[in-house]
Amino acid sequence: MIRDSAYAKKVVVHSRGDDLATLARAIEQSVEQWLRDGVSYVGVVGPHASALEDVIDWTCIELSLRDGREPGGDDGYDLLSAFHQPDECLDDAIELARLIGSQPDAPICIVEI
Repeated sequence: MIRDSAYAKKVVVHSRGDDLATLARAIEQSVEQWLRDGVSYVGVVGPHASALEDVIDWTCIELSLRDGREPGGDDGYDLLSAFHQPDECLDDAIELARLIGSQPDAPICIVEI
């Protein structure tokens, strides 16, 4: 994925599809860019939110290993992530993203997949 500008420091992924494999590929393709852009938090809401959060975590581990870093260690790649229950909506995910971290007014990027 090539972007002209960096992601905001907080990202909320709004999953709208039902095909987990397609959604997972979209997440995998985004994680490395999020790490490069200094994203500190990724929340996931919508279908398969829990599984997609796992994809974020595993992708960080795989990228750490690829680059000779210790997963979960001081030099490993890491994104704080959370998933939202099926009864939660995009507004709930945005509110949590706003509250996470030391910068409640930091911009939040909404990514629909």
